Formats: sequence, C-alpha cells, structure tokens
Amino acid sequence: MNFLNIHISEENRKLFTEVKNFILIIVTVIDLIFIFIITIYNVSYDELLFMSIFDLFVCFLLFLNLITIYRKSDKNLLDFIKTHVIDILSMIPFNFIFLRFFAVFRLVRLISLLQLFQIFKIYALRRFDYGSLKYFVQNRLLKVLTFILVFYTILSSIILQNIDPSFTNFFDSLWYNIVTLSGVGYGDITPISTEGKLIGIITIIMGVLFLSIFTAAMSSLYMEKPEEKTRLLVKSYIKHLKNRNRSLQKKVDSLDRDVEELQTKLDEITQILKDNIDNQKYEKEEDS
Repeated sequence: MNFLNIHISEENRKLFTEVKNFILIIVTVIDLIFIFIITIYNVSYDELLFMSIFDLFVCFLLFLNLITIYRKSDKNLLDFIKTHVIDILSMIPFNFIFLRFFAVFRLVRLISLLQLFQIFKIYALRRFDYGSLKYFVQNRLLKVLTFILVFYTILSSIILQNIDPSFTNFFDSLWYNIVTLSGVGYGDITPISTEGKLIGIITIIMGVLFLSIFTAAMSSLYMEKPEEKTRLLVKSYIKHLKNRNRSLQKKVDSLDRDVEELQTKLDEITQILKDNIDNQKYEKEEDS
C-alpha cells in the first residue's frame, strides 16, 4: 500500500492546520512564560536545564512549521527569508544568544500565529459556507479543543513534574491537571513554585473554556434533535409525494395511450363509413 497516495479531504486538511496552529500557540505561550521567569527570577540548574530543553523543542516545532510554509509557497529561498525574518529570529534558542532580547521576536511570532488562526478561521467559514459560526462550533471547534486539551494536559503534566517540587511523579501532576480542568480542585496537591502556579492559571482557563464550549455544543446537539426529526419527516413526505406523482404520471401516460388507440380506431371506423357511403353512391349511379 502506498501511503503517499492517501487522499486527505480539504476539511480534514484545514482541521489539521487549526490543530497545528493551536499547538504552536500553546507551546509558544509556555515558552515565553519560561523565558520571562528565567529573565526575572533565579532558577535552579535543573529547572534551567528543563526550560532550555523545552525551548529547543519549541524552536524545532517553529522550524518545522517554517519549512512547511516554505514548501507551500512559490517564492525562492532568498525572497522567502526576506519576508520571514521574524519567523527565523523566533527560532533562535534563548540559551544560545547573549541577551534574551530575541525573546521579543518569539512574542511577535505568537501574535502572528494568533492572527493567522483568526484569518484562517474566517476563511474556513467562508470557504465551506455552511451558514454561520454554528457549524464551526458544532463540527470543528470541539474536535480541535479536545485534541488540544489532551495535548496540553500531557505536556503540562510533564512540565510540572520537572519544575515544581510538589509533584514527585507524572501521575501526581496528571491528577492535579485533571481535577483542575474539571473544576473540582480537591487541593490535595498544589503547585508551590511560580512557574507551577502560572501553569495552574492556564489550566484553569483551559478547563473553563473547554467545559463551556462542550456544554454549548451538547445543548446545541440536543436542540437539533426535534429539527432533525422534522427534517426527516419532511423528506419522507416529499419522497411520498414524488412516488405518488410518478404513479399518477404513469396513469396519465396510460390514459394518453388509450385515447390514442381510441382515436385510431375512430379514424378507422370513420374511414370505413366513408368508403361505404361512397360505394353506395357509386352503385346508385350505375343502376340509374
């Protein structure tokens, strides 16, 4: 089987692009928080090592994204570099530069990603033209946020395990994220470091956002059931009318054929009568 020939629909391609942009936004935000923390506060060697590795990971993702953009563009390499200077500078890891001034370009890159996603979302709605934002919320946004939520939960759990002393293993940090996202918040495990608290704030916002959208989507689907039932009844009635019209049309066609046959027979009878009258006239003339 040739996997290179797998067809990806336009809608799934756009869905994948939205997910990719969401992931880049999340990791870039977290990386900017780390850069800010390293710039303002004194962190331990282990925390600095982890943040440096995470920054390299983010830079690698930005590099892959830039390569993808270049492959889709029709510009040569030099023109592409000229128009994507900020993107290139944003890929520079903070632990390889003198000053952390270039982190500003990472922030500009984040703003560009946010603008890109907003433009892309508007374009997607116009491209598919399904009527309103309702289609996007019910059919795409929930899928995107579900994927992003899973990705964020795993990523933030790994980060918390490495930067906050309250979390001694991955399960503890995962447990904290799940109860925080769900809005329960048992409080048996809480972050004590500044970095951990910042991630906790993001987790709370993510949980509220996801639960709100999930509730709205489920309510919308529930409200759609009567509409769907009515739609099915209308379709069934229309189908019944079409079948009835076809049946009536067949009867009309049959009547037309009968009328034609009767007309033909009537013409034959008329012709026979006419011939008889002519013959009678002829016989009378001969007798006379």
